[in-house]
Amino acid sequence: MTCSLELTTLGVRLILSGEPDLIDEVSKLCLELIEGDGVPALEQALLEVAAGQPFAAALAGLTELAVSRSPLLCIHAGVVLGRAGVLAFPGQSGLGKSTLTAALVRAGFGYLSDETLALQRRTGRVARFARPLGLAPDVWELLGVGSPSAADGDGGEERHFRPAAFGRVVPIPNWPDDAPKVSDILLVERGDSPIELHRIGTERAVQELLRRSFNHYREPASSFATAVAVAKQARVWAARYQDAGAFAEQLAAEFGAA
Repeated sequence: MTCSLELTTLGVRLILSGEPDLIDEVSKLCLELIEGDGVPALEQALLEVAAGQPFAAALAGLTELAVSRSPLLCIHAGVVLGRAGVLAFPGQSGLGKSTLTAALVRAGFGYLSDETLALQRRTGRVARFARPLGLAPDVWELLGVGSPSAADGDGGEERHFRPAAFGRVVPIPNWPDDAPKVSDILLVERGDSPIELHRIGTERAVQELLRRSFNHYREPASSFATAVAVAKQARVWAARYQDAGAFAEQLAAEFGAA
């Protein structure tokens, strides 16, 4: 027996079909995603998850469909809201975006996404993509959601947490009119040196935004124009950090949490 679940996000109406236990887990962990982001659906996609597939596979499938089919420009990035606007830090998988996003939300920033900077192409307004955060046991204690010993029962594997476990999830009741814009773009690296944070020019930001885009090929000219406009309106920073918690506290002091 299979069940189905519908949700609308990033302008895509998604229908997930799978076993009842999987649908139940998605319903509980993806509550903020199911609540929607206010972006009208222009496309529809169906994801059928095979029997026995874990939650992570369903979430990955939903994410891939949403960011590839979205009419918005979707860029692989962590995204939080500060006092002046949106802080976005684009980067590849493994950079630690989910951990840094969770640490920033704990430090007082508002959660928008740990996965996708979703931009309305005409205005650069930001849409929320509030999917669960997948975190390894070695950061649970840092983020206040458990301890490494809590992973003994499931092999120490990554676990998913609702964004609300870390702090405020940003509401955007009237998208796009009341949606925020990007105020700061952080090009971050992890390293062993002390925290570094300094202003740089916009060229690297444009390159990184386009390099990390999921769907720029849908409208190449529009994607380029949007990336350039967003980079020009924002402050661009090069940053290096070792400890996500300490870096989040410094950013809260530097930019002002929401």
